[in-house]
Amino acid sequence: MSIARSSMSLLALAAASHLALAGPGASYDVRLAIQSRNADQIQYRGVPLVNDISGGTIGLHPHDGPHLIAGDPTFYSRHQAELIKDINDTIADVNFSGVICIDHESWWPSWEWSSHVQPAWTNYIKTKRPELLAGKPDTEWDAIIQAEYKKTVRQYYEFTANIVRQQRPKAKLSWYGIPLRSYWIFNGVPQYGVDLARYREIHEQEMKWYFDLVDVLCPSIYPVYSVASPAGPSQVEPAGNEAYILGMVGESVRVSRGKPVYPFFMLKYHPSSGAYANQFINPINLRQALEIPRQVGAAGLAIWDFFYDEQELAAWQNYYDTTARDVIYGVIYPGTGSAPTALSGAPTEPEPGEDQSISPDGRVEKKP
Repeated sequence: MSIARSSMSLLALAAASHLALAGPGASYDVRLAIQSRNADQIQYRGVPLVNDISGGTIGLHPHDGPHLIAGDPTFYSRHQAELIKDINDTIADVNFSGVICIDHESWWPSWEWSSHVQPAWTNYIKTKRPELLAGKPDTEWDAIIQAEYKKTVRQYYEFTANIVRQQRPKAKLSWYGIPLRSYWIFNGVPQYGVDLARYREIHEQEMKWYFDLVDVLCPSIYPVYSVASPAGPSQVEPAGNEAYILGMVGESVRVSRGKPVYPFFMLKYHPSSGAYANQFINPINLRQALEIPRQVGAAGLAIWDFFYDEQELAAWQNYYDTTARDVIYGVIYPGTGSAPTALSGAPTEPEPGEDQSISPDGRVEKKP
């Protein structure tokens, strides 16, 4: 979600006052999670999309690590005050029933996925909590340090969830990027020293509490590589990207407790994608990301972006019109062909719900 550019507060959009999982008339629920305030200018061209999954940083989330939480007796009172302020500023409707997807990416409930904060945490335990290590052999110190890290991060997540639910009790809650993202593990290559067996152990055992805590799962399947056959420089074969998406979504469904899985995706390559960074994706990437999650049990897909100016919005709109629109429609309503150019007389077009209407450009909106 926040890739490179979105360490900004959660923005509740004007349309984000109602979310019924799944979407109106859809057997597969493709939704938008575009958080910029100019997103209401998007024209959906006959595709019944709803832009009502909100996410971002809320409350206090110290980038340098959870040692700044554990070592500060005032942290939770300050965090609670900031959480409440952010929620009131961005989701004014106390009856909001959409998805609040929190974006806290600086460190994770997994020790292995949080390498940049490990030195500071280790130093904190050794200097501020030496009693935890006193009398223990050096060979046990790493396990003690890691266990205390996981305990502290869990407390932070559970406290945050409790405050969000107190403030918006009808909302569905999730964190972006969990299960933990990996392209290579699902292509047979360990990441951070973690292979597939260890990856599953992390989620099934060490992070079991997380999947009990949330209402919706929002893993990331952002396109990290351009796909081509044959693959050129800085590209991968379709099978590699397919394994990545199948793995991320399949693992999410497997640990979901039956809760909805909405992978986060965007129509551009991830900023880490080298020569392709921030370019709009090619048709192979697009089809794989839209179609594969459905095959392995996802409830739908959340397409994220953020437009800083009108030019960025216009570029997204052009790509949507020329490339993405018909593919999205075909995934929502398979076998129907391209999206209708007008809603009237389109036999596959959904009827709006009682509290919804369809705008002239095809948007499903909440009635005033």
